[in-house]
Amino acid sequence: MIAETMPTIPEPRERPRDRSHWLYIAVIVAVVAGIVLGLVAPEQAKELKPIGTMFVSLIKMMISPVIFCTIVLGIGSVRAAATVGKAGGMALAYFLTMSTFALAIGLVVGNLVKAGEGLKITAGSGDKYAEQAEGSGHGLVDFISGIIPETLFSSLVSGSVLQTLFVALLVGFAVQRMGR
Repeated sequence: MIAETMPTIPEPRERPRDRSHWLYIAVIVAVVAGIVLGLVAPEQAKELKPIGTMFVSLIKMMISPVIFCTIVLGIGSVRAAATVGKAGGMALAYFLTMSTFALAIGLVVGNLVKAGEGLKITAGSGDKYAEQAEGSGHGLVDFISGIIPETLFSSLVSGSVLQTLFVALLVGFAVQRMGR
């Protein structure tokens, strides 16, 4: 009779296995298969271009929501704003380091491959592109005002990563100020 009234302690459940690594492996296999197909049968590989375009579009579609959720959850879960500043500084240092590595790799590969070698460019053929670039550069004030979106949700649908980041920071700090 006493054994029936004693509470039972549940056995700890085993954590479900993470199977997301198969996605990474599948993407790598698909990239290698695409390279092999491009080398072996380039005409058939060109016919598969819409698949690659759709894949890139799917990735672009997910960038803004992932950035937004990551920033909001990261900032909202930290109690002290000073900790957010430290994490932001570390993220900036990581960004600068990785950008420097990417730039170095690009320079090395560009110098090895010698892209554009043998191109015949006539004088003045790129003038219209230079004028377009000059006309679109409005300075620092326009750049900063372009970071602020028209509405809260337009940053998520416009495709502007800086606008998404700005709104995510604001929402993250708002969530942090709300407390528990």
